[in-house]
Amino acid sequence: MKRMLVRDFIYDRLYHPVEGYFVKNIQLGALKKPIEFKQLLGYEDYTKKLAENYPENQWLTPSEVFRPYYGITLGNYINQQFRFTRKEKLRIVEIGAGYGAACEGVLYYMRNHQPQIFSNMEYHLVDISPEACQQAEKRLSQDFKQQIKKGTLKIFNQDFLSYKQNSQKNEMWFFVFLEVFDNLAHDKVIDGKQVYVENMKEFTETITDQLIQETYVMYQQFKQQQKNEDQNIEDRFLFNTLRKLISKYYGNQKSNSIFLPTGALQVLKHIKSNFQNPSLVIADFDLLKNNFTQESINAPIVSKKLAKPHERIDYESYLVERGAADIFFPTDFNFVQYMVKQILGMDSQIFKAYQFADQFSQSSWTTTKSGYNPLKEDFGNTSFLVTDHS
Repeated sequence: MKRMLVRDFIYDRLYHPVEGYFVKNIQLGALKKPIEFKQLLGYEDYTKKLAENYPENQWLTPSEVFRPYYGITLGNYINQQFRFTRKEKLRIVEIGAGYGAACEGVLYYMRNHQPQIFSNMEYHLVDISPEACQQAEKRLSQDFKQQIKKGTLKIFNQDFLSYKQNSQKNEMWFFVFLEVFDNLAHDKVIDGKQVYVENMKEFTETITDQLIQETYVMYQQFKQQQKNEDQNIEDRFLFNTLRKLISKYYGNQKSNSIFLPTGALQVLKHIKSNFQNPSLVIADFDLLKNNFTQESINAPIVSKKLAKPHERIDYESYLVERGAADIFFPTDFNFVQYMVKQILGMDSQIFKAYQFADQFSQSSWTTTKSGYNPLKEDFGNTSFLVTDHS
C-alpha cells in the first residue's frame, strides 16, 4: 500500500469509487413508511416500532426516523432566516443528502406554507454515492417531479469539494450538513508531527502539509482561547469538579495525540472561495460512546453495522481494509464554531438537538400519547450549529 496521510487513507476507505464503504456497500437505510408518532403509547412503544421497522444491516439517520417532521423543522428554520436576510432567491445545498428524507420535508414545508418562496427557490442534493442519488431521485420524483423537470431540484453525484455554481448577490445560499461532518476526513498529529500510513502502520514526520499545519495552528489558538476563558470562570470549585469528572472519563486520551478535522477546514474554505452569502446548518454527533476509550483526542469509532438495529462490529483502529467499516468522528462544535469565525468571518450559535426542535418544530408533530417526544428526547448526543444573520 502506498504512503498516505491519514485523511487520504480515511477518504480511500470510505469513498474509493469502486470499493469505498459508502460506494460499494451503502449502509444508509430507509423506513418503508413514516412512523405515526401520535398513535404510539410512549417510549417503549416508540422503540418497539423502530426496532420492528429497522432495516437489516443499515443505519437510520434522524431525518429518516422523523420523516417528514425533521425536514419540516429544518424548512421552518431556513424560512425564518431567509426572510431576515431579505434576499430575492433561496438556494439550498444539502451535502451527503442520502435518500432525500430531509429535502422532502423542507420542500413539503415550503410548498405548503411558503408558496412564493417555493416557486423561486432551488434545492441541490450533493452525494458521492451513486445508489443514494438514485434512491433520492426515486423518492423525490413522487411529489416533486415537476421541480426535477424544471431543474429547480437537482441531484449531483459528486464530492462537495468539486461542486461549484454561479452565485449572485441577490441569492442566499444555505449549506446543510446533516450527519456529514462525522465522516469528513481527519488528519492525525502526534507530538506536533504529522502522521502518515504505510503498509497499514502509522509513522510520524515533521509537519509539511499546509492543511495540517493550518488546522493544527488554528486548534492551538482555539485551545489557548478556551484556557483564557476558563481562567475567568468565577465558580472555580464547580469548574474544577467538572474538569475532574471529564478527566475521569477521558483519562486515557493523550493530549499529545489528536485527530484534526482537516476535512471540515477544506469544506469551509471551499464555501468561502466559491459562494456569496453563505449560511450554514450543521447537525451531527457531539459525543460518541466508546470514543473516550481511545488514546487520541477526538478519536473515531470504526464500526460495521450488523442485521439487528443496535448490533455492530467495532474495530480498535481506523487502520482497516478498504470498505470494511464506517469511520466516524465526534464533532467538536466549539472548534467548528471557531473555524467558521476564522474562515467565513461569521458568528454562529450551537443548539442541542432538543433545543433546535423546541424552537423550530411543533410538539404535536411527534409527541406520543404519554407525552414522550422522540424528536426532542432521542438522539441526545447530537447538536446543531447555525450561522447568525444579525
